[in-house]
Amino acid sequence: MSFVQRLLSSAREDRPVYLSEIRDAFQNEGTRPFHFHVRLYDESVRRFALRVPECADAEEAGFVEEYLNAALYNALSALGAKEISIYIDMDDAPLAEYAWRLDDVFQVHRPIAERRGYGKCLNVNQRTLASLCGPEARFAFTIADIADEPEERMVHEAPAAAPVFAELPRRAERGLWMGMDIGGTDVKLVAVDDGRLCAFKEYDWFPAGFDRAEKLIEPLRLLTRLMRAAACMVRSGLDAELPKAAFERSASDADILNAVERMEARLGDRLRGFDGIGLCFPDVVIRNRIVGGETHKTQGMRDNPALDYESEFAKLTSLCDILRAYVVPGGAVLNTNDGPMAAFTTAVEQAAANRDLSEGCFAHSLGTDLGTGWVLPDGSIPELPLEVYNFIVDLGSYGQRVCEAGDARSNRSFNTDLPGTLQRYANQSGAFRLAATRLPEAAPGAWRGALERGLFSRVGDRLTVPDDKRKACLEYLMDAAEDRTSACAEIFREIGEYLAVAWRETQYILEPACRTRTLFGRLVKTPACFELIREGANRVSPELHLEAADEGMANTALMKQLAARKDYTVAQFGQAVGAVYFACRG
Repeated sequence: MSFVQRLLSSAREDRPVYLSEIRDAFQNEGTRPFHFHVRLYDESVRRFALRVPECADAEEAGFVEEYLNAALYNALSALGAKEISIYIDMDDAPLAEYAWRLDDVFQVHRPIAERRGYGKCLNVNQRTLASLCGPEARFAFTIADIADEPEERMVHEAPAAAPVFAELPRRAERGLWMGMDIGGTDVKLVAVDDGRLCAFKEYDWFPAGFDRAEKLIEPLRLLTRLMRAAACMVRSGLDAELPKAAFERSASDADILNAVERMEARLGDRLRGFDGIGLCFPDVVIRNRIVGGETHKTQGMRDNPALDYESEFAKLTSLCDILRAYVVPGGAVLNTNDGPMAAFTTAVEQAAANRDLSEGCFAHSLGTDLGTGWVLPDGSIPELPLEVYNFIVDLGSYGQRVCEAGDARSNRSFNTDLPGTLQRYANQSGAFRLAATRLPEAAPGAWRGALERGLFSRVGDRLTVPDDKRKACLEYLMDAAEDRTSACAEIFREIGEYLAVAWRETQYILEPACRTRTLFGRLVKTPACFELIREGANRVSPELHLEAADEGMANTALMKQLAARKDYTVAQFGQAVGAVYFACRG
């Protein structure tokens, strides 16, 4: 049996066949060159020199094409591009024919609204190009003979470490500040008055079900008003009059609005704006503007036939302008993706502990999706899409491809319908998928308990986790994982394996100097689950070093205050505190 057939055999047996393993095998055994150069937004170029094997039949040829599609798709998802130049042996007729079909595979010339599958990454790329280079900018594939390949490669010049990280905590010691961590199932906010955490708010929501931009924007506006009023009440010595019920997770929008109006009336001319607001939004953010538009969080808007999605999504791009009404004149409102915010938060805390930041920081947030953040030593965030959750990492697991994306057992992306993407592996949905596919046989008692609690629901042939049960379902699995010998514990070890595979792909595509990954989010809020994830990662990549964003990373004054609380954790609210420091950059 050839090595390609061995890979296909694993895939048919519903086992994962990781892209990194395929690449290693093809680079060793392949004889046919497939090189591609990615021209980035800043005109620098990244070169990828792949090799693929000879194919014995149509099935093997299809597998090789799927591998190349995934390689190109992952590069576009992480780096974005003005252009990708393909270099092949033009006498290799099958490979040349494949290259000439790339415009169709990635739907280069189709309108945004008509793109599906691989073409979705070009929607993000097109919106980003328009933001950076003007509305007429367009992406293109070019194809040439390998003999004409230029000798060009992006030179990595790591910026020198700057003291910016160490300065930010001192800036937070004066003034009113707000940090907002916007997620797919909740929003977390903190307010700071002269270096003291004075208000917290956790707000449950499900933006994927919102069919208009206003349904997403208005709660964020209301929450900002709530935190502004609360901070001003504290500053005015009116702590005892804070309406505590409005800060409970169970508070309705009407309850919050009523409390806000009462506090604003009580404050009168003592109501003032924040000196700065920092926020992270779960989508591609370039230069303070939300430009992605292909995440699950805006699915309801995309599916609404009564509106033009591009016009509706454009309302979100100006979220910072909307929130600027709640800062003082000249105050900053700074936005980034939740992944970079995790990395930025890590850098600030490590700087306070005098850690070496000469390699920058790289972090993931494990929540509704897999957030990814990369911060350079000088405190800057690379202007890249960095949609690592979209990476195709598994070309196997054929049995799970059969289920539609809405099924908990499926490994298909909610956004693109492509199978094997990290969105269904290293996050909340990954835990649900593993539970639905593993527990019925491996732990029937645990599975029966999940069904009795309504954590999984059957509608016809589809198995789902109801929207209002997603947090409860994850908590059920995490509680069961406390028994390290249980099938639920193995779920989190497998998630660790997926993170190790993600690490291999980010090292290959992005070449960050930093090899450590700091993990934020609900999946690592308990030490037991983090240890299980770390065990699983070590099974695949022992050289990967994982750190949890827990109380142990609390080194700045604000983070120490958070760590000292009994009602909130660093894993939950750490990024909201980091967003305060992010605002202090302004």
